[in-house]
Amino acid sequence: GPKLLTKVGGPAVPTSSALETADVVLLYFSASWCPPCRAFTPLLVDFFEKNNEEKNGVQVVFVSSDSDLQSFEGYYKKMPWLSLPFDDEGSKIKNKLSQLFHIRGIPSLVVIDARTGKYITDNARTEVMSAGSDDSKRTEIVQYWKSKEAVPVE
Repeated sequence: GPKLLTKVGGPAVPTSSALETADVVLLYFSASWCPPCRAFTPLLVDFFEKNNEEKNGVQVVFVSSDSDLQSFEGYYKKMPWLSLPFDDEGSKIKNKLSQLFHIRGIPSLVVIDARTGKYITDNARTEVMSAGSDDSKRTEIVQYWKSKEAVPVE
């Protein structure tokens, strides 16, 4: 989409500038009403804080399936990364991304190349969970994503 949020209630910023220092972008399909999502989000926050764009070139974009603004804001304020706006345009983009990446359930974590938008993997949730709190494993995963050949999205 053209713009992304940086925090709850904050201004939307151009996507190109929000992602300019990232090597890989993790699209995080999630919602506050989903117990597995609420369990995974703190793991992803910890992973992101060790591998964010300043440290290892990782940026995350929250793609919300929340049904109302209050639920979205209550959940997004726990996240230190970017988000699609919670509006009609954001909803259209969410639906397009869900179709593009064949999202069947949440939480889902899809990795794409930040520069080209090409697909790297949709197995990132499992990979992040398997690394747990092991920083060297986390770094290895990010290096693996960066080394994988990104392919156009079908």
